[in-house]
Amino acid sequence: MREVIYSTAALCLSFFFAVIAGQNMRSNFESCDSGYRSWEMIMGRGQMNWMIGVVLMLVVAGCATGSPPTETEVGQGEVLRKMEPYEFEAFDDPDNILVRPATERVPADAVRGGTLRRVITSQPGGFNWLIENSVDAKEIQNYIHESFAEHDRFNPGQYIPSLAYKVTTNEANTEYTIHLREGVYWHQPQLDYGDFRFSYLEWLDKPREMTADDGAFYFEMVMNPRVGPAHLQRYFEDIESVEVLDRYTLRVTWKRPVYHSRPMTLLSYPLPRWLYERDHTGDLLSPEEMEMQFARHWSNNHPFGTGPYQFDRWDSNGDIQLVRNENYWGEAAPIDAVHYLHIPDPAQAFSKLVDGTIDFMHSLGGQYYRDFVLEGGHESPFHSGELEFEIVDQFAYFYLGWNSETPYFEDRRVRKAMTLALDRQRIIDEVFSGLGEVQTGPYYYRHTANAPDVKAHPFDLERAAELLDEAGWAETNDEGVRIREIDGEELRFEFELIAYDRPETREWVPRYQRALEEIGVILNPIHVDWRSMQNAMESRQFQAFTGGWGLSWEIDLFQIWHSSQIDVPGGANRVGFRHERADEIIEKLRVVFDEEERLELKNEFHRILHEEQPYTFFYAPKQVAAWNRALKNVIFSPLRPQSLSLPWHFAE
Repeated sequence: MREVIYSTAALCLSFFFAVIAGQNMRSNFESCDSGYRSWEMIMGRGQMNWMIGVVLMLVVAGCATGSPPTETEVGQGEVLRKMEPYEFEAFDDPDNILVRPATERVPADAVRGGTLRRVITSQPGGFNWLIENSVDAKEIQNYIHESFAEHDRFNPGQYIPSLAYKVTTNEANTEYTIHLREGVYWHQPQLDYGDFRFSYLEWLDKPREMTADDGAFYFEMVMNPRVGPAHLQRYFEDIESVEVLDRYTLRVTWKRPVYHSRPMTLLSYPLPRWLYERDHTGDLLSPEEMEMQFARHWSNNHPFGTGPYQFDRWDSNGDIQLVRNENYWGEAAPIDAVHYLHIPDPAQAFSKLVDGTIDFMHSLGGQYYRDFVLEGGHESPFHSGELEFEIVDQFAYFYLGWNSETPYFEDRRVRKAMTLALDRQRIIDEVFSGLGEVQTGPYYYRHTANAPDVKAHPFDLERAAELLDEAGWAETNDEGVRIREIDGEELRFEFELIAYDRPETREWVPRYQRALEEIGVILNPIHVDWRSMQNAMESRQFQAFTGGWGLSWEIDLFQIWHSSQIDVPGGANRVGFRHERADEIIEKLRVVFDEEERLELKNEFHRILHEEQPYTFFYAPKQVAAWNRALKNVIFSPLRPQSLSLPWHFAE
């Protein structure tokens, strides 16, 4: 009866509300910010007159693609992506720097259907792929959108096709010609455009194919000083030109041969020019208006892409849902939808995993791993068969950074003593439940870039004391604290360590504190939140700090380790590391393409850092992924995002 009343009221007052609601919706669009999560919210849900009596719904579906592929790659099961005949021919082209995919496959017997419910612990600032750099936003990007090419996840030194099926380069490695697939379409929201409330959005009701112009638009934006983020612009400053050769081909020309031109070009991705050059009503923006609105474009909370899943909604409680793109150009993922539940509290997340509210946790946490896996009895869900788990490398490392421009840590012998005084393996075993590997340098601990002759410095307080003696910290005062005379004044070896405030840190720092006290050094910890930690690091207002880096397979050492990056905005050489030979190696690695020579240079750089100890390289963390036993083919990649669920499926 209520529905009839609402419908009748809406019919009687249709003209009036068409005017009023239309104005309200336009106003809501124009004031859109991070509080507007779903299409319903953008349309002003809860603000429009209740007598309209309609609950807005969004059914997101992709537009029609081109003709279906005629072949799939030969192998056990099906590949994740379908392949056209011209793609097979491209692999036979000796100039194509992309190779056949290796092992990532969807099983032939994969069961279709189901919703994967997983955890998101923090809230992304939005989903402008160029601007937002949070881990969560980047993970979701891998479901919704794609780059021109990607690392083969199980052979990371190789690049495989994605939106481009072929990329060729000239002999000097300065020109990259990108050949895009045909028939790849941007996601298209399905709304009832005949409804007066959506009529002015009718410009969205049109299939739009991804083209070379979209590819060029990405480079235009990232290089635009008023739009692109500074940390990315450094890597694109050597681009000379970007040309659209035809509808599906573009060429990126670099001014000089630099090695990072390859990953920067191949791992870039198209951006829809047709979207960013318009406001929410479809009216064209001037170039100046587009630049001003790019970072807060109305679509940032409802991202468009070309990928296997498309954005469905972002609820006010922080939950995010993606639905499978049924018109995806490649092999469809088995699972229908991926639902991220916003659960910041690990205890609550674990409880929901146990009771079946969620299906997957990417990180169980050391406490639950210890209590329910290592020490759990038969009643533990991991031993009763209800839950599965796997230990996965996080592709990151943690460290202690020493400000070498302070009198405490200017001498490498002191920095080495600090490392020898940290019982890293014992802390990993006892504090982190064994979930880590001792780190010795700036690369992933299993990477070939690590010099094979470099071994981790052991825990050795006796040798640490000898090194402090050699560095001039030989005398002690009445309190047993080491002292050193500098410019006629006596300086106590007492320093502050700015530490990220989390339970594990509060457990291992006192251990370190006691070890240093044994050799006459006083450590005063200051536990801070993440924002305060960032401010201290970026302003270089510290004596020492605890830090961490997420890794890529190909690391450009310049920003973190080159001496020119100590005092520049955006530079990450926060510890003030200066080393002439290290600078030479970093500069050579930027222009050398021969892989054997590159490996030798990387190994040498590892040896230098091992001796200089600008960081005490602490540990490479591991995490325990846990999931419902009904979830099958749960495989992990060594590269981030490691828990990309495209090959996973549920049992019948």
